[in-house]
Amino acid sequence: RPRRVPPQPSMSTEEEVTVPPSPSSPTSPLNQIILLHGGLNGGSTAAQAGNTRRCIDLLIAKKVKYRDVDGSDSEQKEERDSLFQISGVRGNYPQLFVSVSSSPPTPPEFLGAWEKIEEMNELNDLPREVLEANPDIVTLDMVFEECEKVIEG
Repeated sequence: RPRRVPPQPSMSTEEEVTVPPSPSSPTSPLNQIILLHGGLNGGSTAAQAGNTRRCIDLLIAKKVKYRDVDGSDSEQKEERDSLFQISGVRGNYPQLFVSVSSSPPTPPEFLGAWEKIEEMNELNDLPREVLEANPDIVTLDMVFEECEKVIEG
């Protein structure tokens, strides 16, 4: 069962993150990460394009499989608008979402824009004792643990 995490100090009061449940067996479907960006060849500011590249580098380093949604692509406008509606944030790229594997399917959950993703990644460095004593802290590794990984080889 997903665990709801109350807003953390840097989160808005309306923002919550769900830590996906552990699969019941190795064959359980895994969650999927969705990356919404403003295009790598324009379509967003230079800062947003740089943050998008850093986000992609992070996903690659963590070996997390993700689905790419280019917000500047007219063919992906409907999905982009749907993701904007979920996040409540328009035109701020990149944004990450978690599509939680469930039956029946549910809409993706907004994980955060780049600043939040970067913060969650930094939380990975907290000592295990601190994380165990503060179960409301959600790290990026905790979220990625139940997500599809890139298979090498």
